[in-house]
Amino acid sequence: MAEKSSFFTSLNGDRKYKSSDFAEYFSAFIGNGVFPNPWSNLLVTSNNDMTITLNEGKAWINGYMYHNDEKINLTVDTADGVLKRIDSVVIRLDLANREIKAHIKKGVPASYPIASELVRSGAMYEICVAQIEVNKGAISITGTNISDTRL
Repeated sequence: MAEKSSFFTSLNGDRKYKSSDFAEYFSAFIGNGVFPNPWSNLLVTSNNDMTITLNEGKAWINGYMYHNDEKINLTVDTADGVLKRIDSVVIRLDLANREIKAHIKKGVPASYPIASELVRSGAMYEICVAQIEVNKGAISITGTNISDTRL
């Protein structure tokens, strides 16, 4: 299709639009990321145990909107007894399941750990809002273990 126009009033059902049409429209002028105002949007904080809290907030991924309207507690997997790892708190667009949800993406234990690669394929796209350093033998996550990556 060489030319495309959209979002005209339907007359007798002649105009049908899909969610991907709207996502394509919004992605033309709204980039991927977290809404910056207020500053606490999707901020990740420690609960001083093996859970973290994701604040309320909004984000955009490839033209699709994520809206979290209440704090969410997420559980960090048990620490390795010998090696550290870096987990990532991601907001994941999953087109196959038609959803955007928050997840903790578990890193690989290592002497010098690095965060797992973000998935950015056609059907799935992740943005990282925080990284969590999970020390060997840790029984809690503190604020100093969390790096803010929202911007």
